[in-house]
Amino acid sequence: MTDPFLIEGPALISFSGGRTSAYMLWRILQAHGGTLPDDVHVCFANTGKEREETLRFVHECATRWGVRVRWLEFVTERKSAGPEGRIQEVGYNSASREGEPFDRLIAEKQAVPSTIRGRWCTDYLKVRTLQDFMALHGLGPGQYVEVIGIRADEADRARRLREKERNASRKIETPLIAAGIRKDDVLGFWKRQDFDLQLPRGYGNCDHCPFVGLKNRVARARFDPAGTFWWAKHEKDRNFAMGRESVVEILGMVAQSPELIPDDYADAECGLWCAGEAA
Repeated sequence: MTDPFLIEGPALISFSGGRTSAYMLWRILQAHGGTLPDDVHVCFANTGKEREETLRFVHECATRWGVRVRWLEFVTERKSAGPEGRIQEVGYNSASREGEPFDRLIAEKQAVPSTIRGRWCTDYLKVRTLQDFMALHGLGPGQYVEVIGIRADEADRARRLREKERNASRKIETPLIAAGIRKDDVLGFWKRQDFDLQLPRGYGNCDHCPFVGLKNRVARARFDPAGTFWWAKHEKDRNFAMGRESVVEILGMVAQSPELIPDDYADAECGLWCAGEAA
């Protein structure tokens, strides 16, 4: 039987910065004897709103495992800029940490993503940024394999992803599903390692994504209230709430509610589990 983690290039491995995609990357490296082919690229798309723990984890995985991870950030959505102008490559030290890529997107859109106007943040800051990176290598969607970290217990997300008409031409592979890897397998792996993502399970990589459930939003705001300020400022500037509840309303719930624990662990690609959109 063919090893699902033996990836044939050209391919892009999308590393979200979570435990699941990190485990997938480790399995792919093992299948390739520790060294990936030159045409198999590992990419991390940084929105500037990933938590510092996530950035350290991505850097540590790359350093400990000896794999090159390309850190990419959105610059502009203008088609005239070409792929070389729409993204920039950064590193652990130079990566944005104050939401700068997201700020640029909001400025160009003159709007904030929302449950009403559209959850387009993942599309531009993640999907298109990764696609522009591959375009710099002369490859368009469907001309390379996209490897995404979705577990077998999240298979419905992969199905929805493939069913979207706009994804019909994409070659999407989910080796964790093919190998039957579930949540407990991933968590068991990290318990055996001497390093781990230093975030409690359930808190996610995007610090205060407005599209997760209410319980998760309240728990995240309680865990990291300062991280909500960036989101609250954009909501105030645009006079529009991104989620079903505004950040101010969420902070009010934090002040009134007992401590909540986020819903079940999920750290798949941004958008796949909180919005059901392509990532």
